[in-house]
This record gives sequence, structure tokens and C-alpha cells, in this order.
Amino acid sequence: MKHLLHGIKTGKRFTTTTDQATGAVRHIHREYRTPKFSSIKSEDYRGFFKIAIVRDPVERVVSAWRNRVMHHKELEDGSTAEKIHHVGLPQKPTLPQFVECLEEYRAVNKSIAVHTAPLVDFLGPSRNYYDLIFDISESRQIEVFFSTLTGEDRKLPVKQIGGPPANRDQLPDELVQKLEGIYKDDYRLFGDVFGRQTDLQLIAKRAKRHKASLNGFLARLKSRLLK
Repeated sequence: MKHLLHGIKTGKRFTTTTDQATGAVRHIHREYRTPKFSSIKSEDYRGFFKIAIVRDPVERVVSAWRNRVMHHKELEDGSTAEKIHHVGLPQKPTLPQFVECLEEYRAVNKSIAVHTAPLVDFLGPSRNYYDLIFDISESRQIEVFFSTLTGEDRKLPVKQIGGPPANRDQLPDELVQKLEGIYKDDYRLFGDVFGRQTDLQLIAKRAKRHKASLNGFLARLKSRLLK
């Protein structure tokens, strides 16, 4: 999503680069941070059209294991590997092992903690704060919304797909229930959105309505500035 918005903002594709002198990496997540809801002033965004994109928490944890643990090998890196060895955790856990010890793995690695944090940590305690909520599986709906809004064809890049095939069916019922308990607030607020497929025509109508409202605001602002 950050790649899509960067393209809209700059007209260019974001490319990860490394400073040859310092070794510093210019990464999309460093350019566009993901703050906790508690760290922002929600009143600063009053009047904004706000969108949330959510994902079923069990699927998020499976994805974190597949991509962050197995593909990026984040549990095998430097200080994390030392911490894991110290507490006696498997460095290359199976998916069930990862879920069984999720709290411990979150405690030893910041990236794992961020990728498995509850949605409410980032989106806040009320869904009424948002004008439109998408499930991450609604990629076509997201594309239609931003294509209609900007008047240009927009595509949602597919990122972070590395790692072995994995899904929630590999987890026994008791571990799925464990995750449902950990993320109970996410399910309470957004449970009806997970896996939903919103009608494309409805999304296009919402985008057109917002575009008209946005154009009206810009026209009024321009008029005031010219006075």
C-alpha cells in the first residue's frame, strides 16, 4: 500500500537503495513510518477522508512466519539469535511452534513484534474513525478506488510474498483459538470485514463522491488564497 501511495504522491516507483558511504538503507518503511494510534493526535485528521486496510489476524501471523521468519530469517540475525539461544527457543520454528511461543518471539525481535501487533494498536479503538475499510484481499477494490480518485490506472504492487507455502490449516484448533484470543479486539471491531469482497461499483461511487468533495474543497481554498 505504501508503494501505491508513494507512486501517487511522487509519480515515481519507490526503489530501495543503500548509501555506499554509510551503508544506510532507504527502505519504504523508513520513508513512511507506521505509527501506533496512541502516538498521533486524531483531532489533527478531523475532516480527512480516512481509509483502513485490515487483514485477518490469524492470516497475519501465518504471513509473518512465512515471510519474516522463513524467508527473511529474522530470527537468525545477530542479537536476536543470541536472545533466542538464551531463552531456549527454536531458531527455525515450525508454524505451530512459532504460534505456540508467539509472545516470546515477539519479545526478542522488534520486526516480528510489529508484524504481529494487534490491528487496534495501529488503527485505534473505534472503526467509526474511518470512512472506508478494506480487507487486504480486496486488492481490486483498492485499485478501483484510487484509480477513480486520481483519474489514472493504479495497481497495488504485490510485495513480501517470499517464503514457503503456509496457511491456517496447518495450525491445530487450539492454536487458532489461542490467536483468536490474543486478537479478540481485532475480531470484535473488524471481524465482519475479514474476507469480505465489496461491490466494485459501490467503491467507484464512494471514490467519485470523495473526489467531488475534494475538488470542492480545493476550489474553495484557492478562492480564499486569491482574495
